Amino acid sequence: MNQKELKHPFFVIIGPSGSGKTKVAEAVFPANYKVVSHTTRPIRKDEVDGVDYYFETNQQFEQLIKEHALAEHDHYHGYKYGVGVADLLEKTSNHYAFDVLTLKGFQDIEAIFGEKVIPIFLNVSKQNVLSRLNEREQDLKLINERLALYDQEAKNKESLKHYKNTYFVDADQPFEAVVNAVKQIVNNNL
Repeated sequence: MNQKELKHPFFVIIGPSGSGKTKVAEAVFPANYKVVSHTTRPIRKDEVDGVDYYFETNQQFEQLIKEHALAEHDHYHGYKYGVGVADLLEKTSNHYAFDVLTLKGFQDIEAIFGEKVIPIFLNVSKQNVLSRLNEREQDLKLINERLALYDQEAKNKESLKHYKNTYFVDADQPFEAVVNAVKQIVNNNL
């Protein structure tokens, strides 16, 4: 893959399901700074194709992989997700950018673009994850599936300790404190 360097930082928000990754990211970053990911999961009622995700069929997603158009791709909860190389380069051409990704997604992009890819891990207790999942999800099966992933997702922070510019945020504290902590990290890296 013939890659250019990122001109500005790419912040990757990582954490267990229910850690508040998406809400924190939405509160910290301008919406138009998001690198829109590709996914095969069905569109939700309030989502917009090309804004929240690029919603792809399995065949379209496989074609992106075949064309080496994705900087990373992963499976999560039975669906495929990936970040486009062109989108990443375009979003970071004039300013920093961000996305909410898995550990593998971060690692794959960092392997290509290096230290301009900055992971921010939201560390949260299992008790708070359960409470948050119960607030936002009605499907008990889905809650249990996501809770079952907690231990593995929480262990991801150990892998991140090997990266020079990793940040860990206590996501058990009040929402505003988490947002302020992430804003401080972003400001310190600009």
